[in-house]
Amino acid sequence: MGTYIVKHIALVIAAAVLAISFTVVLTTKLAGGEQGYRSLLGNAALPDGTTPAMDLSDNAAKRLDSLMEVSIRNQAFPGAAVSIGRANGPVLIKGYGYFTYDSKQAVTPTSQFDLASLTKVIATTTAVMKLYEEGRLDLDAPVASYLPEFSRPDRDKITVRQLLTHSAGLIPFRPYHTLGLTTREQVIEAILAEPLDYKPGTQVKYSDHGMILMALIVERITGDDFATWTREHIFEPLGMLNTGFRPVGQGGDNSVVPTEFDHLFRKRLVQGEVHDETAYLLGGTAGHAGLFSTAEDLTRFARMLLNNGRVGTTTFLKPETIKLFTTRVTNLGEKNTRALGWDTRSKEGYSSAGQLFGPQSFGHTGFTGTSLWIDPDAGIFAILLTNRVYPTRDNSKIGPVRADLADLTYRTLVSDTPTSVSASATY
Repeated sequence: MGTYIVKHIALVIAAAVLAISFTVVLTTKLAGGEQGYRSLLGNAALPDGTTPAMDLSDNAAKRLDSLMEVSIRNQAFPGAAVSIGRANGPVLIKGYGYFTYDSKQAVTPTSQFDLASLTKVIATTTAVMKLYEEGRLDLDAPVASYLPEFSRPDRDKITVRQLLTHSAGLIPFRPYHTLGLTTREQVIEAILAEPLDYKPGTQVKYSDHGMILMALIVERITGDDFATWTREHIFEPLGMLNTGFRPVGQGGDNSVVPTEFDHLFRKRLVQGEVHDETAYLLGGTAGHAGLFSTAEDLTRFARMLLNNGRVGTTTFLKPETIKLFTTRVTNLGEKNTRALGWDTRSKEGYSSAGQLFGPQSFGHTGFTGTSLWIDPDAGIFAILLTNRVYPTRDNSKIGPVRADLADLTYRTLVSDTPTSVSASATY
């Protein structure tokens, strides 16, 4: 109880500081392990000069709370951080549950999660967007023009654009940790030696290797290591001070939400180090996985995109660049959902963006149980961070939760249009 009181006092103090710029309600449920805040109705300015979004109705907040509480009871994940909102700010940003099923450490909006493949869009694609705007990266240039070691007769015409659209002919991944590889150099050499899986440009096959190569291209162009460049040119300018890559080999960090009990490779609980084995072999920094962040930081990122690349009065990305990279590529087949780095909502069947986000929506998911979806037409975003791989990756209950959160977000912020939800939910 003493630890809880200390945490509660700290949160109250933080809320008081934030109230200088805008008013928040701090909510804490000891029994449910929930900590977070919701913005109040009003015209108080946010720190960047915009105004806060409208408050949720009590009924809408209860529906969102119920979705998370039911999901935790069903053991889809032990803990989650959720943020939903509009361009002018979150209407709900909140933690649910605990770090593990038997932990007393509650998840909050500032809890760090392993983003897994959200790394591909938050770090790698954003870096490419910046370099493209600066004229330092040509999307239609051969990959080999930036990475001469990639050159081979069957690969010389593969372009940067094809890496970003997962149409470069590369295999999805290879479990190098089971093949005796132990160093970053060995993994990169192995990726460069892999044979093509199909003729480039003829189909789409999701590939970690393409984004690993993209990060190497960013390093080659900038002369900086990927972790440093993304921190200095993306995360710090956006105020995402709890976002970044974490080097491996420095021991666990119990302030970070854990992922999996790794019984095969590391033979321990993975906490404070990247879950993805290939990213681990690469030292913790890679273009496909390895980034850690919080719901609070990703809210800043989503707001920037919804504000057409602006942060206050500063232009971080041009609107036309955002449009280019988040629009579905149409020359790769009718069923393709891929844009440049980003994914888009599936036209038919299941989508982690749910049924109601519009056709221009873009987003991505991460293997550890993370997702970010943005509907630019409706002007809304939905962020879900979980550790669904705890204690094991053999848990697929996250799927309907992602879709249900997106639908509830749309119904709450845009229209109360009826929609079906997963049969397991009772919210």
